[in-house]
Amino acid sequence: KYAVGEIILVVIGILIALQINNWNQDRTEHKETKVLLSNLRLDVEENIKNLKDQQNLLKIRKDWADFILKSLDDQKVIDSTMFITAITRVGWIMDYSQMLPTYTEIISSGKLSYINSENLKKALADYQSKVELNQQIISSYNLGLKETERLAIGHLNGMPEASNLIKPISSYLGVSFDLKSIAKDTEFYKNIKHISFQTAGTIDYISDQLITNAERLKSLITVEFKSY
Repeated sequence: KYAVGEIILVVIGILIALQINNWNQDRTEHKETKVLLSNLRLDVEENIKNLKDQQNLLKIRKDWADFILKSLDDQKVIDSTMFITAITRVGWIMDYSQMLPTYTEIISSGKLSYINSENLKKALADYQSKVELNQQIISSYNLGLKETERLAIGHLNGMPEASNLIKPISSYLGVSFDLKSIAKDTEFYKNIKHISFQTAGTIDYISDQLITNAERLKSLITVEFKSY
């Protein structure tokens, strides 16, 4: 009887120790999950900000393209400084890589199971896929943008200073252009038209697919965070 009692006590002790260990592990996992969710929400908020910045820059590039097209169609330039500005900037490559480093960490460390919400897991995977697709779309236009920039610079008599391509422009001393000659360059015209078209499409994709889904993702993360 004494031996049986000793065994029972040992078993009970082991079970208590296991329970305490499991409780400590759950507590640690609970804290770690809250940190991961908090960081994940910060990543998404940063993505939303960057996407809106990218959208604004793309809108500016479309304005430049549309201004060039109108000037060529009308065979009239209202503001020569603005035309030079447009022609030197319309081929700019804008690459804003949207990343969710915390999500990458969660996947690589096998901690996706820490997230209880299946809707959140699916939303994260869907958003990541859409971000990657956007990067592929933007990258596919880069060659065309480089070629357009080459053609654009070739139509300028004189070269703007490098600083003028970044800072606000009041004038381009020694830089001129021949509108009739530019209008005869059908390849350049088609490239500008394509830039206007594809930029508009990218702006819509960012708004309809990325920002909308990122905002939803942020809400799902907030709900998940509050459950812990």
